[in-house]
Amino acid sequence: MNSKSLLVALTCALSATVSRNALAQAGDTAQLGTVVVSASKVPRPVATLSQAVTVLSGDDLRARGVIRVSDALREVPGASLVQSGSYGAVTSLFLRGGESRYTKVLIDGVPVNAPGGFFDFSHLTTDNIDRIEIVRGPASVLYGADAVTGIVQIFTRRGSEQRRASLGARGGTYHSLDFDGDAVGSGPLGGFSVGAAHHSTDGIIPFNNQYRNGTLSTALTLAQGAAGDARITARYTAAEFHYPTDFTGQPVDSNSYRVQHRLTVGLDAGRNISTNVQARLLAGSNDVSDLTEDIAVPFGATTPQHSAFRSRGYRRNVEGRLALSLPSDATVTVGGTYEKEHENSSSGSGDVGAPTSQTDSFDASRHNLAYYSELLGNLTDRFSYTVAGRVDDNSDYRRFATYRLGANAAVVPALRIRASLSTAFNAPAFNQLLPTLFTIGSPDLRPERIRSAEIGLATNFHPDRVRFSASYFTQRFSDLIQFVNGGPPAFLGSYANLTGASSNGYEAELQLTPVTNWRGTASYTIVNPRVTEVDPAYQGGDHVGDELIRRPTHSGSLVLSHSRPSGMSLGTAVSYVGKRPDTDFSQFPSPRVTLPAYTKVDLSAEYPLTGLRRGGLTLNARMDNVFDKRYEDVLHFASPRRTILIGGRASALF
Repeated sequence: MNSKSLLVALTCALSATVSRNALAQAGDTAQLGTVVVSASKVPRPVATLSQAVTVLSGDDLRARGVIRVSDALREVPGASLVQSGSYGAVTSLFLRGGESRYTKVLIDGVPVNAPGGFFDFSHLTTDNIDRIEIVRGPASVLYGADAVTGIVQIFTRRGSEQRRASLGARGGTYHSLDFDGDAVGSGPLGGFSVGAAHHSTDGIIPFNNQYRNGTLSTALTLAQGAAGDARITARYTAAEFHYPTDFTGQPVDSNSYRVQHRLTVGLDAGRNISTNVQARLLAGSNDVSDLTEDIAVPFGATTPQHSAFRSRGYRRNVEGRLALSLPSDATVTVGGTYEKEHENSSSGSGDVGAPTSQTDSFDASRHNLAYYSELLGNLTDRFSYTVAGRVDDNSDYRRFATYRLGANAAVVPALRIRASLSTAFNAPAFNQLLPTLFTIGSPDLRPERIRSAEIGLATNFHPDRVRFSASYFTQRFSDLIQFVNGGPPAFLGSYANLTGASSNGYEAELQLTPVTNWRGTASYTIVNPRVTEVDPAYQGGDHVGDELIRRPTHSGSLVLSHSRPSGMSLGTAVSYVGKRPDTDFSQFPSPRVTLPAYTKVDLSAEYPLTGLRRGGLTLNARMDNVFDKRYEDVLHFASPRRTILIGGRASALF
């Protein structure tokens, strides 16, 4: 066993050297003030963490008319969102300059990434969301594969003692319509929340660009008391996106569309075995089905052909852990997880009006067993630390060990310094490991690896008015998986670990509440993602020193809001995206190009028509891209122009 694999056991051994009680405090989040649950295995105060964390409020996002989670993430330092066209087009997140498959996405603790790490944010809405926690930096030691440069976790709204329901509607540019309804309260079984929404638009292209999204979401707290707690959540989304563009961005197809259905169900239950020991069980399921269809005249054919591609996949996970308080204001958590991934797909084609014949099929499964340990503690009131280790044992690739070492210290009462050293990995996708219609299998692929170091500071001079944080991070990616062209006679390609890269940068974040009715946040990021290593067998166009595509060196955001006790509010959001490289696929060989920088300004407003004490009526309006800026996140794929949406909301206690 190597030194990395020993870290899990070392964490447990170190726990014997500490002595004081912290589990009761960690279990009662009300005593911790502002806490997050995604950066460690037990809730921790933001001030004591060794990693950068941003928390977005669902209520605040909805009050500003932000419907898509991808638009909300544009306000996060280090987050670069790339939307390939109109509403519903594939939307990727590049966090801290890493690949789009390097951010783990969870809904109430349930992983939703596809095998290999990619997640399309285009269909994820803010409906019935309580908050979004974004942890920046490696998190494989907590969440395994995919959590390379960070995680995004969505939390569904909890129930409340006060029962309230609301209905909302709005419409505007591109024949856009949004309808939603929600209710929160409590009943005989416990607290509950439920939400339903439908969003539609005709899109920005005159033909075949419609988008429809329907979302249902619910959460039920079955028990919550001194003995323990239990919570069940579910989220279902059905989306349909019509796209006329080909791979170069040209609108040439009047029939192509794709449909996705996603169901995510989670259970999170805890039991306080004693005042010093808490047990938790988490279980979840994420099921996704996709259908892509088209009617077109293929190259070399004379009549239209109907083609269809269907895929289904799921992730099942279960996790059990024990958190033990120790006599030195420390908590050690030990646990294990089991996860199964499955994916199958088929494609077919045929004459229009005739049954399609299957031309290809794919079916794959794998499982992963992991065990981990995490030690969190405070040596003094001014110094906290983290030591964590994990080993993942996967049926598809060799065993992988990760670790995290972190510390947080108060230099002076209003200034804290934090630092961390972490490792992470990303698993190969099924279609990289196994043979497909166009590739031979590459079963010897190694997981992609990362080593990261980070140091940051946070000021707290006037915590109710001013908060400032800044970070420097350095990341090294190795064993990156690349495509290899095949030779005769079959010309089938394959995959191999051929390149390496780095991404170093700075982040700064400022939160201001100068007076009671005003609030503002600002952030700025400078990141430099580049190719650092190329194997002689690599056949692609990247060279050592090249920038990684679609990731800006400079980016920033500014959000200001003003609210009145009467319920009136005004808000503005400004996002800046700097120059970034892309590839022009309309030419062969495809040259590199530079996309110009752009600044986008959005405005929002709410105005109550009646008193809101027991409910009432509210008018709302939102204007996206106020100055009608032309910009592209992907070359030749236009983005929405100025968009105006006007509507209202009715709410009531019941």
